[in-house]
Amino acid sequence: MDVHDYRAARHRRLVEIAIELGVPADGAAAVVDRVIEDQRRRIARSADPDEVVVPALREAVLGGRSRGPSLAVAALVAVVAAAFAVTVLAGPPDREEVEQTVATVPSLIGLTSTEAVSALGSAGIETRVDPVPQCDPAGQVLGSVPPSGDTVRPDEVVTVIATATPTWSCPADAAGRAQAWAFLRFLVSGSGRPRLAPEVRLYVDGQAAGTADGTQASTSPSWRRRVRDPVVAQAARPVSNDLGQPVVSITTGPPPPTTCGRPTPVPSDVIAAPTRVVLTADGSDDGEQGQECQLTLDLYEDADGAITVVSVTVPGGVGIGPPPWVLTRDDLDALDTADE
Repeated sequence: MDVHDYRAARHRRLVEIAIELGVPADGAAAVVDRVIEDQRRRIARSADPDEVVVPALREAVLGGRSRGPSLAVAALVAVVAAAFAVTVLAGPPDREEVEQTVATVPSLIGLTSTEAVSALGSAGIETRVDPVPQCDPAGQVLGSVPPSGDTVRPDEVVTVIATATPTWSCPADAAGRAQAWAFLRFLVSGSGRPRLAPEVRLYVDGQAAGTADGTQASTSPSWRRRVRDPVVAQAARPVSNDLGQPVVSITTGPPPPTTCGRPTPVPSDVIAAPTRVVLTADGSDDGEQGQECQLTLDLYEDADGAITVVSVTVPGGVGIGPPPWVLTRDDLDALDTADE
């Protein structure tokens, strides 16, 4: 059949077929013309050119699509092969590089929620803060989810659980609680600013342990060995609870006569009721009356509301007392009495 006669007779229908196959209407005629031109010799020899042109048109329109996945697979195989070759030549990825893709949640005890978000951000960890109404100063970190010590991927978000102002009435010990939290932050992060007397008497495991300079930071020698280091070591311990850190309990009132089986100090020149801070962790086996021994801080204030005595009871402590070169205030009082 003559190609020109076939084009004149079937061109319109072939364009419709091309559109039905998905060719845009404004480009269908060009596709048909190209197919007819490619098949002109077969059209001339065929008794029914549609048997030649229509399959060729389908192949021209759909054939490229059917070959596309094969080409994509071939490209993917090439990429995988290249990556395998690089791995064989360069060796497996460095373990340190793999570990950089995860981060460890740090201990957040003794921090405010703002400080915790900053600390986690410095470790490359995204955060959100979940406020929990509680009768404590707002913004004190209670823990995190996932807890400290856990590893998180870059796409994970750590929820910081922090105190928030409650809608109900709280006991009239707000000042003592604020002072206690500030002292805890003073020891752990250095950000707290509790009211401290110029000279703070220290007791460790029930024994007098010298004094600390209330005008200096907790990292100064007079604070570190006796108070800060034991508290920080206990606070940073892994804890098997949902928060991942010791639970902070604060009470105000007369202390019990003994703490962890040791006599509770009864210092002079202080108000009768100290504020007691207990960091409840895993505990030890040397408790009393079936209670596990926990790290305990008793904060005694003077008449001006400044902390003048700090008593620390450490789980497993042995009453280390002061070093031999330290003269405590009680020792000095005894010397003055002897001189009289």
